[in-house]
Amino acid sequence: MYQRAGNGKRFCLYCIGWILIFVLLCGGAQSATLYEQSWQKLKSRLAGIQKEPYTFVVMGDSRDNDEVFVKCLLTAASYHPLFILHTGDAVSTGSEERFLNFLALLQKTIPDIPVFVAAGNHELTHKDKSEKGKALFQQLIGPLDYVIDIPEINSMFIVLDNSGYSLESNQIDYLKTQLSMEQSLKFVLMHIPPQTPKWIDSHTFKKGGDAFLQTLSGQNIAGVFYGHYHLYDEDILSGTRHIITGGAGAPLSRLYFGDASYHFVVVTLSGGKMTTEKVLVSE
Repeated sequence: MYQRAGNGKRFCLYCIGWILIFVLLCGGAQSATLYEQSWQKLKSRLAGIQKEPYTFVVMGDSRDNDEVFVKCLLTAASYHPLFILHTGDAVSTGSEERFLNFLALLQKTIPDIPVFVAAGNHELTHKDKSEKGKALFQQLIGPLDYVIDIPEINSMFIVLDNSGYSLESNQIDYLKTQLSMEQSLKFVLMHIPPQTPKWIDSHTFKKGGDAFLQTLSGQNIAGVFYGHYHLYDEDILSGTRHIITGGAGAPLSRLYFGDASYHFVVVTLSGGKMTTEKVLVSE
């Protein structure tokens, strides 16, 4: 379990992390986004992959509490996941300082584990609500809409940017195209949940929400993951499991639904099916 370091040790670790990120950003051929670095790590892991079961981790909303986030990362690493999916709001605001701090935490805590991030509303909104946060996300973290296609485990992960509380028609078309591919297990990841009969407050997205749910209907999706709410909850919509996991550090949300706890989700794939475990993390 993560132990609180002394001030001197913590300062040294902080400096080392920033030095490593500076090298990555300024090292010519090594100046890759987190997404690109994670793909290279994932390829190496897949080269020596064993037979199922396969495991990955989903967590989100780690902003504003590095200590809890580090606990989540270290505990997640003990499950030996192939990779980690982050449902967004990795930073409190889309500034270079915050992004670099997030990358430094990953580098010094789980340097060998691939991490793929969905765009959240906090990282794409700079302090002045300009486009700077979105540009920095793409420069340092990775693309906004993308697919993680892993034929080695017969799975596909479709990541969409709905950080502006909407999905546009071109994103729905992109989703439809990807869902037409022939993988037995398909997953969808985004930051903000759609408005549903259960999730009905202002933290959901409406524009494109109905089209999104209609597109998923009848597609035999293994699972859909969101963050944004700082809690754990799930629902079944048209036979598909929709899971909110936003408990990796941000201030917890105590609402009319869900479990307001620090946590992450371990997903196990075996026999063409998904099972999940919610893992609680102490404050």
